[in-house]
Amino acid sequence: MSANEDASESDEAMKEVQPRKRRKGHNHAAFLLASLSRYSLNYYADRKVHPGRMGSGIDDWDDEDQQLAIEEGRRQLDTQFAQLQHIIRRASVLLPVGLAIAVFFLTALDDAAALGQPSRTIIRFLLLAGAVMASWGTLVMGALIGARSDFKTTDALLLTEEPPGLRRYLARDYAENVATGVNTLAARLTHLGTGVMWIVLGALVGAVGLAMIYWQPVASLPVEPQCCVVECCDLGA
Repeated sequence: MSANEDASESDEAMKEVQPRKRRKGHNHAAFLLASLSRYSLNYYADRKVHPGRMGSGIDDWDDEDQQLAIEEGRRQLDTQFAQLQHIIRRASVLLPVGLAIAVFFLTALDDAAALGQPSRTIIRFLLLAGAVMASWGTLVMGALIGARSDFKTTDALLLTEEPPGLRRYLARDYAENVATGVNTLAARLTHLGTGVMWIVLGALVGAVGLAMIYWQPVASLPVEPQCCVVECCDLGA
């Protein structure tokens, strides 16, 4: 039985053991839902951008070739982990920025109360839309910070069960691990770009609403007639 057939049977077994972990595809809403629910509702899977096909030339490698592949795999994995930490740090900075933008636009809704129609409705719609867009981008940033990242690592304890010739197994493991990391980083970069886009769009839409508040003339309120009451004092009393 080939290694591919073993992998396919293992995947089928995992699907039977975890029927709730259905995966439908690379979707931002599904990613957010899976992250906020701690993957109790997991309808998300990273889009595969790496082919992940193992070349046939690995079977003919000598010890020097296998050692070079192991060193290159370690270097790429270290780079992937560093890039993931960089993405998380950027999301940690953008999360409070998006939250502050959303709160600011929501508090500015009362500033349009003195304007006349239809300007009042249009401005409130722009401010509310900007707050919603910024909030969605903020949620994506929060999901990036708390989401589970799929990375494969070689377990040193499991290596003790392998026969002599560990370089051959390590060369294969590092090649597979790098492919998984590429897919994970590509997905996280896509989510980061989407979150930034929603925060920026929300800021622009809300800024238009704020500009209209200061450009629109204040509606004049009707002046009610007032009666002047003159009190007369009896000076002789």
